[in-house]
Amino acid sequence: MLSKINNILISSGTLGLHEKQHSAKILPVNKDDVVEGRIIRSIPPRHALILVEGKQVIARSSVNFDPGQLVLFKVLQGSPNYVLKLLELRHGQQQGVEGLLKKGSFGGFPFKFLTDVLNPAVASSEKSSQNEGADVLMRMGNLMKNISLRSDEIIRPEFLRSFIDGSGMSWEHKLRGLLLSGFESGNIAKAMTEQDLKGLALRLLAAGGGERLAPQEAMVKFADGLEQLQLLNLSGLEEKARLLLTLPMQLHGAFAYAQLLIDLADKRQDGVSEKDDNRVLKLSLFLEMSHLGPVRVDASVFQRAIRVGFVISNGNAEALFVHCAPLLKQQLERHGFSVQQVTCRLEEPNTLANTCLLDALIDPEEHCISLIV
Repeated sequence: MLSKINNILISSGTLGLHEKQHSAKILPVNKDDVVEGRIIRSIPPRHALILVEGKQVIARSSVNFDPGQLVLFKVLQGSPNYVLKLLELRHGQQQGVEGLLKKGSFGGFPFKFLTDVLNPAVASSEKSSQNEGADVLMRMGNLMKNISLRSDEIIRPEFLRSFIDGSGMSWEHKLRGLLLSGFESGNIAKAMTEQDLKGLALRLLAAGGGERLAPQEAMVKFADGLEQLQLLNLSGLEEKARLLLTLPMQLHGAFAYAQLLIDLADKRQDGVSEKDDNRVLKLSLFLEMSHLGPVRVDASVFQRAIRVGFVISNGNAEALFVHCAPLLKQQLERHGFSVQQVTCRLEEPNTLANTCLLDALIDPEEHCISLIV
């Protein structure tokens, strides 16, 4: 699994960090350059996470930005202490990340762009004459269902691997392998796209035949949003050995979404990373449940020993979690785990509902640039 996670993008060195003693990442900009940046999210009260020249950086600013905004900057000062001057805010463009922090749950980012159009599009394609666009939409709908969690099924041990394979997050790695193999057959490339959401979205855009059934804007937003999530994860893996996934779930015929944070950054006191066999794997899961409200689950696994903690805001449900703890322990032990602890605690509803596991990927105190108006 660790090797699969490391292959989410074609190269793990694309967003290499500056040395830690410097205050910002190296940006490919020079004084007096005019560059474009995209706002990924605000970090109250005085910071924002932005994408500049393909690099994710933390910016210190007194201006409040909205996710998805495109901004023009002029470089007043370069490395190592960057100062950028805001020249222009561009509203209404490139809104692929507009839902990134909606209610702290990404708003299904980026898969909601697909699920909002796939169901009606698939229904329309079934009634229309079959063509390339209709065929691709059908395949996207089936693949989306196959890589989603289902409330009526037991989670398969290989689910996470299947999700990463089909979600599009490893698309560039697949392309790299295809190119290195010599690209001997076009059929191989086509077959590869049919099992990858990003490959199918790009194929539909290239064919240009699905616009009547599904707006191309949704496909563009999905492909663009997935790229942003890939960039966030690439930076998170390199800096903190952490990975954030948005998992689609099928509940009562509709899609809901969960955040899953995988933390591989276990180190000994001397700062040396442990080998996989001695590594403590930490997992955090956040989701909105229809009857219980927001729920956060934190688990740590060392070899086969596991600790699990639930955080809820519904006091009436606390007794339910306590009652089900022995059953959870029994199920985990059936899978070979030794359960060390299961806990449940209450938290204020507003605080828990605004949980965003993205915060674990970034550090506002490091790699800052300064923005001025």
